[in-house]
Amino acid sequence: MKYKLIATDIDDTLLRKDKTLSPVTKAALLQAQENGVLVAVASGRLPYGVRPYAKELEVFSRGGYYMGFNGGAVMNSKGELIGSAYLDSRYIQPVYDILRPSNATAMVHKGDVIYADDKVNDYTHIESDVIGLPLNVVDDLPSFIDWQIHKFLISGDPDELKDLEQQLLSALGDEVDIYLSAPWFLEVMPKGTNKGTGLQMICDNAGIDISEAVAFGDSFNDIFMLKAAGMGIAMGNAEEAVKAAADKITADCDSDGIALALKELDLI
Repeated sequence: MKYKLIATDIDDTLLRKDKTLSPVTKAALLQAQENGVLVAVASGRLPYGVRPYAKELEVFSRGGYYMGFNGGAVMNSKGELIGSAYLDSRYIQPVYDILRPSNATAMVHKGDVIYADDKVNDYTHIESDVIGLPLNVVDDLPSFIDWQIHKFLISGDPDELKDLEQQLLSALGDEVDIYLSAPWFLEVMPKGTNKGTGLQMICDNAGIDISEAVAFGDSFNDIFMLKAAGMGIAMGNAEEAVKAAADKITADCDSDGIALALKELDLI
């Protein structure tokens, strides 16, 4: 099959471990677009943190797409919102009550600012540092939130987050989606909102069948997208569960796994 769209996660997929974009991978994605294939950049980051990579890959000038918040905000090449989802406010307090006894930090986004509760830990600043946005700490986060949020981002020790994931799933798993996006990040999302549903929105908007899409990813939040795409490709550095869900495994992000796979698929 000749695929018509390439969707890629950012961290440890499009980017190398040092958070830089390999010239080889960049050139491969630009060449694929020259060959008529659309590119979509997909991330759990807020859109502000996705746009720079969409711009570097020339998505805006080539009719591509980008999504933030794991599909909670899906944008076209003009920066127009084509799909969005918000976490119902009735879940804010129950989620926070489960987190309260733990050492994990709860974070939310408003515009281009990240707000966190006062339980700052070694992992709290990762999102802020990577994206380059201010992190504001507030005393009573549930009372402070007076706007629609796309998700809760929970940061903490990986072992503690695994336990919190099970507690949240047991209490709220039928009503919201809960999954790890990195060993130190746990996401609480609106039910049915993920990178797979985001990819479906993109394909519908582009007039492409989702079976004609290729998706690349490495972490648990990418599984939805890899399963939804016609060809789901896990990076060599991906979590084992991600590799198990994929149709194919390519080289790791430090070895230009995307470029190698695109060549094998005859897209470049």
